[in-house]
Amino acid sequence: MRIGKFRIACLVLICLLAVGLELRHLRVAPLPAPTRNDHLKHMPRPDFALLPETEATAYAKLFGGDSKTKVQSWEPTVGDIEGLEANLSQIPALIPNGEKPSRHIEDPNQYVRQYLAIVQDGNPRIFVNALCSIDAGDSNKWRKHLELAADGGTCFWQAWYDPSTQKFSNLSINGVG
Repeated sequence: MRIGKFRIACLVLICLLAVGLELRHLRVAPLPAPTRNDHLKHMPRPDFALLPETEATAYAKLFGGDSKTKVQSWEPTVGDIEGLEANLSQIPALIPNGEKPSRHIEDPNQYVRQYLAIVQDGNPRIFVNALCSIDAGDSNKWRKHLELAADGGTCFWQAWYDPSTQKFSNLSINGVG
C-alpha cells in the first residue's frame, strides 16, 4: 500500500494542529466557579494554569534583578506539563531556601498552581507559583496573570521545575506576615 507525500503531509499537519489545540487548552480552559469558602479542597481539576508568555515581563520585574536583563519565555509541551504534575510528590521533601527543615509543603496538589515557562541561565525551566486559594470573583484571572503575595506563610510557595531532569528545586515558602 503506497501512501502519497500529500497524504503524509496532511497527517503530519493534523497531528501538529491537535498538539497546538491541546497546548491552547492548557492556557485558556476556564475553571468552574469555586464552591464552599473558595478553598482548594473543593475545586475541580485541573487546578493549574500555564500562564501566557506575556507574564514573563511581570516575572522579570519581580525576580529579574537588573532592569536590563531580558527574561525569555518558551513553550512547554503537554509532556513537560504532565511530567511536572507527575513529579509534584518531590515538593514535600524539599527544604525551602534559607529556611528551617520544619517548614515544608505537605501536599502540593492542594494548591492552585501557576506555571510560567522561563529560560533560566540558558536552560528551559518552569516556574511554579502556588496559592492556597483564589478570590470568589477571580475564577479565571489567576489563569492569565501571575499572582504573588508578600507574606501568607505556607499558603504561598514557589519552586523551579527542570523538564530535562524532571526535578524540582529552589523551593521558597512565603513568610508569615
